[in-house]
Amino acid sequence: MRKKVFSKIKYIMVFTIIAALMLTIMPVALTGGNAEQVQAFVTRFYVQCLNRQPDQAGLDEWVGRLLNGSKTGADVAHGFVFSEEFTSNNHGNEAFLTILYRAFFNREPDADGYNTWLGRMAGGMSREKVLEGFLKSQEFAQLCASYGITPYAGAPAAATYTSAGGFSSGGATGFHAGRKVNFIIWGDDSASNRAGGRVSGRTDINILVHLNLDTRKAYLVTIPRDTWFGGRKINGYHASGGHDYAVSKFEQFIGGKIDFYAITDFDGFPPLIDWMGGVTVTVEENIADGFSGCYLGPGVHHINGTQALALSRARKGRTLYGGGAYAREKQSAMMLAELLLQKKGMVNSGNLASFMGTLGNFIFTNISLVQAAEILPVLLSLNREDITVTTFNSWPQWFGKASAVGYNEAEKNQFFQNILNQ
Repeated sequence: MRKKVFSKIKYIMVFTIIAALMLTIMPVALTGGNAEQVQAFVTRFYVQCLNRQPDQAGLDEWVGRLLNGSKTGADVAHGFVFSEEFTSNNHGNEAFLTILYRAFFNREPDADGYNTWLGRMAGGMSREKVLEGFLKSQEFAQLCASYGITPYAGAPAAATYTSAGGFSSGGATGFHAGRKVNFIIWGDDSASNRAGGRVSGRTDINILVHLNLDTRKAYLVTIPRDTWFGGRKINGYHASGGHDYAVSKFEQFIGGKIDFYAITDFDGFPPLIDWMGGVTVTVEENIADGFSGCYLGPGVHHINGTQALALSRARKGRTLYGGGAYAREKQSAMMLAELLLQKKGMVNSGNLASFMGTLGNFIFTNISLVQAAEILPVLLSLNREDITVTTFNSWPQWFGKASAVGYNEAEKNQFFQNILNQ
């Protein structure tokens, strides 16, 4: 199978994304912007638009004006997007729009919206008009509300956050199945020197996470990258169609709706593990894999990013959990649970600005503020016994000239239906 070396890196990224995702959505009291919230809001524009941390003078000026009510979120956004520092970079339309999506909506562009805006700009629409469209959107209003910021002068107050951190807008959580949440975790086969970025690379790690907000139970289901589905390996759908297309294909595969995705790539993993302070893992067999560089004996180990990468790639000589790649997947999933449990207290309102600014360099996700506020208390309440790691029955199989992973269709469908019903 192609890209054996690089694909192995993805297995450890899965648990990293879940823990990081959990930490990014820490709710804050949203009864009115305080200094810490406002600093976090301004900092995200420095990071997303100018690609740097704020200078103290500029930060203080913007924060002061937002706190005294003389400026709105739209004023800040306009100030950054049309600043000399930003415009001097001479971004093309594609880069300009991508920055707006990240800064204003906290996500990557969706294909339909992105192409629509590109078409309008090609037809002569000014960047001023494009910016106005983003500023008056519901997503930008939600972003501002999460920081206690008024989005723009005269903005309606229809959508507000409750003191408990939940989003109040008709009572809907925004999940397809109500109190049951499904999200897909992807490790993308891309890096600064490999095509695709986090936008259109092969998803060489794929894990469905099913979370029941009432029972407070989580199910992590590994889906092998070479799973044969729809006449091709399942990891190729993201490369050929991007986030939304891949989500639709995974929905078809599992027979249920997926609420959001989270994705990282080769460049996001090692520094993220180190930034988090490493992770403590339990190894249950002797691992001596010269190919991956992992040499760990049975026992408890606290490992850094480089060591975690080696462990995630280790499959040579593995005997537990099915051996080989299956052992590697199971080891990574167990580490995911450990990382989530170990990093619960990493974020608070005092360090939220710097945390969010750094984390955005490693992970992309389309989780909304509505969803974030709803699931965080459940994630933080999980204990080891609340997390189940599992997978459907599968085996290596040839499909024509393609070496892939096969399964029984009816058995697979029943397996996922059982998971979604939990």
